[in-house]
Amino acid sequence: MSKSGSPSNAQVIQLNQLIEADDFPAYVAVYSEQTVANPFALSPTVMQWSDRILLCRVNDCEQFWLTQKQKCACDLEQLLDPILRYHHGADYIAVFANHPWQCLVYLAFQMHQQAQGIYFLQSLLSRNIYQLLEWEFWFAPQDVLVTHLETSKANRFNAASFRTRQGQLKRFISRIGLAGPFELKQADHQAMTRRFDAWTGKIWRWTFDTASDLQGFPWISLAQAPRPTVSRELEYPINQWCTIEVLLREDFERLCQQFKCDASEHINRILWQITLFNDQKICVELSFRHPYSLHRELPVFKTALYQAWYVYDDLMHKLQARDKDLDLPEAMPFIAWQVEICERIHLPPILWDLFSDAGADFRLQDLGELQNKLPVPIETYRCEASFYPERSFEAVSPGMVAEPSFDHYQWSSSSSYRPLFYYQSPIEIEAPTNSPGIFLERCASRWWLYEDPEHQNRDYYVLKDTRGRASWVYRDGDGRWFKQGEYF
Repeated sequence: MSKSGSPSNAQVIQLNQLIEADDFPAYVAVYSEQTVANPFALSPTVMQWSDRILLCRVNDCEQFWLTQKQKCACDLEQLLDPILRYHHGADYIAVFANHPWQCLVYLAFQMHQQAQGIYFLQSLLSRNIYQLLEWEFWFAPQDVLVTHLETSKANRFNAASFRTRQGQLKRFISRIGLAGPFELKQADHQAMTRRFDAWTGKIWRWTFDTASDLQGFPWISLAQAPRPTVSRELEYPINQWCTIEVLLREDFERLCQQFKCDASEHINRILWQITLFNDQKICVELSFRHPYSLHRELPVFKTALYQAWYVYDDLMHKLQARDKDLDLPEAMPFIAWQVEICERIHLPPILWDLFSDAGADFRLQDLGELQNKLPVPIETYRCEASFYPERSFEAVSPGMVAEPSFDHYQWSSSSSYRPLFYYQSPIEIEAPTNSPGIFLERCASRWWLYEDPEHQNRDYYVLKDTRGRASWVYRDGDGRWFKQGEYF
């Protein structure tokens, strides 16, 4: 450790490489000495913080990056490092965290250390270092913050007043001898607001809060130019999907003509602004869980039309419910619309060049395309080592390893007698007056953790009612009965 309490540069680089992030980060701050030709390599949502620093909201493409991570059998650092090197040079510094302010504070420290590479603030090591940072790194990004607050015309922000409060805070921490922000952590953001001002309180909250909500952070998105747009004035009102689909397919083809066919160009969101028969304008969104290539599906555009159909169907149901008491058509006709590509990500060719494998399993790519065509996310589960049914599985991201690392036969052999429908929480019922039904199995929790281990057992039965409907019930160690599922 250095005399100031901060670890040396060599220690940071060596130890950071040993720790992988616990969860997917929401934002990244990237420092680069060179001019970046493609700022949208990681996300379609980017902010130019300063001449040398970019902020990206990477959780906009979380499922895509997790799928690539699984496909390439590597961790996030191994996946993203070549991409960042390609666009930002070998001396880049990238800090991933759940809030952009935390990215900037930790980036200021790493820039001071003349470090390079990727740092995840979710990792235990980086988090510990972050909690030891001195005040200079907390104040460092505030000069640029003032500029962005003025540019965005933030509510009730006055630069002169804010700098005055900054000076008061610096004198306060110097007088009581605090080395860094975490030594004052017991003072919450409300206390800092009362003692100084509202914006100092917000910065204080950004420093400690682990939520990914911006919470007033002045995010100014970097515009993607041009934004391909197609407008259509209909010759007559239409409300049938079969007609709308044909016209939308034509519009998607016109969109393709507005930007070049590039393998790196992918779409995250399309805005569809519809003008109804009563001149009301409604803006709906076609969003894709994985970055989508419009050119690749030319001229059919199945994925985009699937999403448009879900949006159309949902809109018709809402309009019918709203206007059911009015003398209006059952399906409100459209008289015009505008389709605009509002978010694009430029996936770098190096992503495919470095990690391409002729023998790779293409099921992950197929899975991503399927998710884009569905109205709800795909859910994936894997077995867990527990005899309690509600703990015998856990959700994992689609494309991640679904098979557990243990022999799960002993845990799942009895599942053939369990129903497909589970209640989220067991429902307590009255004890059966007659025979409890067909006995299935006895389950036990980690009984050794409880003071009354003999009461942790569950006896499962198939219980039929007078109409012959079968329920999945159990009796616990205290003799109480619960319904946990249904057979169909």
